[in-house]
Amino acid sequence: MSRSIVLVGGPDSGKTNFVGRVWHALDAGTGRLHAAEQPVDIRFVLDVADHLYSGNFAPRSEHAEDRRDFEVVVAAEKGGDQTTIVIPDVSGELWLNAAEHGEVSTSLMEEMRAASGALLFVRVNSEADVRPLDWVTSKQLLERLGNHEDQGMPTQVMLCELLRFLEVTLSEQPNGGKPRVSIVVSAWDIVDSEIFARGPKAWIEREYPLLAGRLGDIEGIDLRVFGLSVVGGDLKVDEACRDDVQENGLDGRGWVAAEDDDGNWQKDPDLTLPIAWAVGS
Repeated sequence: MSRSIVLVGGPDSGKTNFVGRVWHALDAGTGRLHAAEQPVDIRFVLDVADHLYSGNFAPRSEHAEDRRDFEVVVAAEKGGDQTTIVIPDVSGELWLNAAEHGEVSTSLMEEMRAASGALLFVRVNSEADVRPLDWVTSKQLLERLGNHEDQGMPTQVMLCELLRFLEVTLSEQPNGGKPRVSIVVSAWDIVDSEIFARGPKAWIEREYPLLAGRLGDIEGIDLRVFGLSVVGGDLKVDEACRDDVQENGLDGRGWVAAEDDDGNWQKDPDLTLPIAWAVGS
């Protein structure tokens, strides 16, 4: 059985580092999904993993000219039914352009229609985050400073547009169920304990209220929100985390924040969880 999973998100949303890290989890076979066969071409994920092993996040791939899609056969249990997960490497810049101008290539539309699930990424404290301004006062200030350049589409508007694309293009699950979309809030390890306890859904409600309202209204797809830490800390500023990764590797590092049946948010060490849920495993 072949199912395509689309990773969606704007620039600097965490997609690239997740792909590099989740391959290590699939290969280790310790989560809900494991790699049933060795992929034909894993240069893309190995390049990303090399950065992580060196104690650095992979650089943004937004301006890469060549696409490096990742395809892997996975199964939920040894000897069980196999599923081919195809993850198109579509840059955040292309997704942003699709949201801003409605320009989607024929090949990308075909890939989205072939998919029955998706992961939509948004990152805590992203450098590419664009917030709506109070244009009456802000325009005057920017003009005084000699900088009135258009900052582009606000991030939450872009995310709503991407969610709309997914709702109208994704296919049903093989069992006839609605397409599934995992909302992945990356860099969840940098929030404090109080914000963690409230969960990434509450964070979205506070930071992106327009997106939160859209998530509450959507009917054509099933949604679930996760928090994500690819290595269990911020490699840019957490020296202890960086040293440990360099010395001991990635085993046992990283987690997904998931909501339990009682509404509490718990750390789950299974980094395949957002994909496993999206494919209905």
